[in-house]
Amino acid sequence: MTTPPQTLVQSALADTHLGWQPAPEHQLAFSIATASGIARLELRPLPADLQTLTLDLPGMEKVEGVQWRGERGDHAMLYSGAAGVEGVELQHMGRGFRLQISGAALDLVRGGGVLTVIDFYRG
Repeated sequence: MTTPPQTLVQSALADTHLGWQPAPEHQLAFSIATASGIARLELRPLPADLQTLTLDLPGMEKVEGVQWRGERGDHAMLYSGAAGVEGVELQHMGRGFRLQISGAALDLVRGGGVLTVIDFYRG
């Protein structure tokens, strides 16, 4: 992928911080850290040759939901507790999670929009 990843994904909340990671060809990988338990990211239109979007979520204890909202008002719940859209995989990684979006789910978000990851309520 020739497009720099920093131009494709931006933090939409002040407490959401992104860290970029090396990724194989046709993949985009980064980590998200947030103090509030809600990470909100603005996605620009993603390249047509992108096959997998990987988000490491260090410090999240129980991801309750992953939502996407497009710029034209379209939206989808990509993950809700134990189930997700085809192409969404959430793996527990010791202290945190890894979220991978590919296939049909990646096609949903490819045009850009806002991706929100919600950890359990921290009270």
